[in-house]
Amino acid sequence: MSYILTISEKYWPYGGAELATHLILKLLRDEGFSITVMTGMKNIERISGIQYTYYPLLDVPSKIYLWARILGSDGQLKELVKRSEIVYIPRVAYPIIPLAKKYDKKVIVHLHNYQPVTYCSVIPYPYNVDDSSIFHDISRSARFEVLENGSVIKSILSSLMTPLNGFVKSWIAKADEVICVSKRQAEIVRCELPKLANKVRVIYNPLPDVSLIEKYLNKPTFLYVGGDSYYKGFHIFLKATANLLHNEHGVKFLLAGNFRDKNRGIISSLNKKFGGPYKIVGWLPHKELLKLHSGVCGLIFPSILEEPLPYAVAESMLAGTIPIVSRVGGVPEIVQGTYAEKMIFTPGDIDELVDRIEEALSLSKDQLTDIGASLRESILRKFDTEDIKRRLLDVFT
Repeated sequence: MSYILTISEKYWPYGGAELATHLILKLLRDEGFSITVMTGMKNIERISGIQYTYYPLLDVPSKIYLWARILGSDGQLKELVKRSEIVYIPRVAYPIIPLAKKYDKKVIVHLHNYQPVTYCSVIPYPYNVDDSSIFHDISRSARFEVLENGSVIKSILSSLMTPLNGFVKSWIAKADEVICVSKRQAEIVRCELPKLANKVRVIYNPLPDVSLIEKYLNKPTFLYVGGDSYYKGFHIFLKATANLLHNEHGVKFLLAGNFRDKNRGIISSLNKKFGGPYKIVGWLPHKELLKLHSGVCGLIFPSILEEPLPYAVAESMLAGTIPIVSRVGGVPEIVQGTYAEKMIFTPGDIDELVDRIEEALSLSKDQLTDIGASLRESILRKFDTEDIKRRLLDVFT
């Protein structure tokens, strides 16, 4: 089998894209590939049989630093590329692509966001093909920094850097294969970058090993995992649940993720008003986060992004928890044909979200258990490991 050089500045347990990379490399290792991972992280979860190398050049605070350092890199990176047969880029180390092609290496890019399309790497719902001008992208990047990070300075800097994304498009155009994680993501990428149309392959991310979690449903409780991210729908979650609590007493909400002091204060005020229904559990390791599903009857996922393929929704179904989800990005592909499809709501529609939560509240414990089991069966069929492996081998061989 071939020797794969994987360039991933971040690695598991950092985030969803890194989890996907971790699981994919494990599948490829089992198929006999020789794999080296170069990463800018030291504290990572390693897979036996794969060589990991900490590379300081990749240990940078932003993608601009990353791109600049790769372009000015030393001979070590060149030698590693020369010894490889396949260069795999699952994050944003795109300046390596021209170097790899210089030595006639096969290059596979795996997209877990929309970096080739927009500088800020995310696309707010709804995507509109008429919004593809550089001026719109500058506006989108500036708006993202203000709404997501509350930073005018970052907004200005992002606006100035946005034209540099043109280099990303030219780099990725040289890749041999481009993997998208959902049909919706592939549709947007092909629309924005027609030169990639014949290179794009849709392969769902492998599922992590998540058991069907036994439920202890003493009180009606819902889980929200987006932190205080504007684009993950934190403001929508707050409005909908506050509206619900005027009529539904005794409902509880667990809030996972990172929360700034200002938003912790808002939660504190709502707790005083409604008798303490919100509990911030903060950022948790992946395994600890999954354990929360034992005490919840639903996941609330009010994102207003064109989500490529969020693990939070798939893992909810694996754990036997009903996801209440906004109709964005690849989310409908995950829940299609299941009970969870009934729980989809229009992005940003507070009344619809309240209705879906109330519908979940109307279900008995037995109904929740039966629905949870069927959701798990469905997601395991849709994200079939053997099918995903076959599609990956079609790309990597």
